[in-house]
Amino acid sequence: MSVFEVGSLHVPAGELRHGRLTATTSASGQVVSVPVSIMHGAEPGPVLLVTGATHGTEITGTRTLLKLIARIDPARLRGTLISVPVTNPLAFDRATYASPEDGIHLGMPCYWPSDPAGSPTLRIGAQVRSLFDVATHYIDLHNNAEPAVPMSMEFAAQCSSPEVRQVQRAMAEAFGVTPVLMTDPEDGTAEKVGSVDGQPAAAASAHGIPGLMVELLDEHGHQGYEAGVRGVLNIMSKLGMLEEPVAPQLMERLQGSFTYHGVLTSRESGVLFPVCDPGTVMEQGSVVAHIVGMDGSVLEEVKMPVTGFVWAFLTTAPGGGSFAVPEGHAVGFVAAADV
Repeated sequence: MSVFEVGSLHVPAGELRHGRLTATTSASGQVVSVPVSIMHGAEPGPVLLVTGATHGTEITGTRTLLKLIARIDPARLRGTLISVPVTNPLAFDRATYASPEDGIHLGMPCYWPSDPAGSPTLRIGAQVRSLFDVATHYIDLHNNAEPAVPMSMEFAAQCSSPEVRQVQRAMAEAFGVTPVLMTDPEDGTAEKVGSVDGQPAAAASAHGIPGLMVELLDEHGHQGYEAGVRGVLNIMSKLGMLEEPVAPQLMERLQGSFTYHGVLTSRESGVLFPVCDPGTVMEQGSVVAHIVGMDGSVLEEVKMPVTGFVWAFLTTAPGGGSFAVPEGHAVGFVAAADV
């Protein structure tokens, strides 16, 4: 095996090296860089890129990757693992969803095309793009806050070929949580959370790199990142990078197939009270949450628009905020059961 090179990073076969991609400079002259760990196996194989903290408040992926590299022996690895525990350091350091400097987050179209002369977050994207240029497969680790259930997102329509779609599907099955086929909702609710096309895993798949986005669970215990570690190890086993067999996930996945339907939206303002567990299949018209007013009365019953499940109830700010919701607020993500 030859030395693996990307940017200024040079990793001999059978070794793990840590480095940084210098991206931009702050107004006070502080250098902003992206941490990268590269594990280059003793034998040739796929190049798997895994990113965490695409959104600065979603750090279960960060925790996953910090634990993951300690559980792999590069001498027994086939191929190369590129771990980016913090993709957007500007947002991560301030615990914000997007970068305060320009309001951009890396779940937006920042990689294709990349803009090394753009605003600070776009410059970060341009540096991360160099990692996509050497990758053969991609996983983007996100998380929802409780109450939520882990799930993965497939992007069939964005795949550049049937072969890319086949590998993407196999990656989702190997990760082991409930997969959801992502499409832009017909009811226009994509305007509230952004288009599917802009997601990095969708964009990677459109450029010939099978990509999978995973929503893990943000919790103070271990299950969130442990499910992430097991899922990434499973994909590495499926791709032939590890000898270990694919292992069952820590939680059961739902049976059947599901497609993204859209978001639940409140008509009334008040405090959101979920009345069902995320990940429970509910019939169309079932009540899944209440909006409660300041006198304790139920002002609105939030109902399932289709038969399917809610994978997360949403707060007033991505990755933070509270369940005090205004009128017309997105309060949950819904996946429809395929008939």
